[in-house]
Amino acid sequence: MKTPLLILGGGAVTAVGLTAVETCVSMRARMSGVTDAVFRTPPLEPILGAAVPASAALKRSALNWLVNLASRAIGESVLATDVPAKRVALIVAIPEPYRGHPATVELIDSSFIALVEQRLQLSFHETSCVMSSGHGAALQGVELAHELLISGRVDICIVGGVDSLLNRIDVERLSRANRLHNERNPQGVIPGEGAAFIALGRPDIARAKSSLATLLGVGLAREQDTVLGERFSTGSGLRRALVAALADANCEEHRVSFRVSDMNGERYRAWESFIASSRFYRTRREVLPTWLPASSVGDIGVASGALTLLMAATGLSRGYAPGPIAVCEASSDEGLRAACVLAPLPGAPTPPFMSSYPVSAE
Repeated sequence: MKTPLLILGGGAVTAVGLTAVETCVSMRARMSGVTDAVFRTPPLEPILGAAVPASAALKRSALNWLVNLASRAIGESVLATDVPAKRVALIVAIPEPYRGHPATVELIDSSFIALVEQRLQLSFHETSCVMSSGHGAALQGVELAHELLISGRVDICIVGGVDSLLNRIDVERLSRANRLHNERNPQGVIPGEGAAFIALGRPDIARAKSSLATLLGVGLAREQDTVLGERFSTGSGLRRALVAALADANCEEHRVSFRVSDMNGERYRAWESFIASSRFYRTRREVLPTWLPASSVGDIGVASGALTLLMAATGLSRGYAPGPIAVCEASSDEGLRAACVLAPLPGAPTPPFMSSYPVSAE
């Protein structure tokens, strides 16, 4: 990425917080929003999930619920900008078509962005678009945002996603595939819901003092052995995404201080993450800290990638991150693998967070 971008701020709505600050503070404190979320007819046990606490009126339909979640997080992200909405591009990820999510079915005759604009009473730039490529969609959206910002077509890009796996279609789909977390399958998915977005801007026009972190690079790749297939992944796709991200950031592997992963606790994802990281991180380290947002908020689908970026950026800006270079990674069910490299703001004082995490390049 020849011109790094600034993460100006962001917004989030999850099971552990209704704002970005609340969510990040709760995740840092290792709070969990997981509880009995889907009740079934006895003797069937309830299904564990991480639901956003809200009035039933806000959930009168699946589409209305996603629009409410997205609007709240996007509105919070807009507050981090100081330019008119018409100079802001919105790149939003929604549930993948193959899932048959009830909200996407309702979207046949309407535009998701138009519904958000109506709710927020704002009009975003004409380049605003919707993506549906899974967990890695927001990180993929960062690449598109970079193109829009460097070309000068827009001044700010708001990138993120909104999803809810706590619906009948997704729960039944995961249950049929034996992917849900339960007593018989402790290495399964805990469905969650939420929205997460970040605001990106060029360093020459953005307010650096009020920003969170610098986004140095992004890398994308494809994995052939997906979770929807019959074979476990050997991590080749995720490894290629990590290599591409560090090359784009002009950063060497030994400089990476910590990881933020969208790993959701499922056996497939755990194996992929372990194998890919062991093949990629070859420098001797005493420890390589890894942050896992899903341990607090469950699997929040296409919003997962943006939440990893928000969590890393907040940690870097507030000085509690275990080092100055973060790698965020996300893996989509259909094969997209994505990674981003984050660093503190240019000229920002370096907190004494490296003393406890020695790294050797030998």
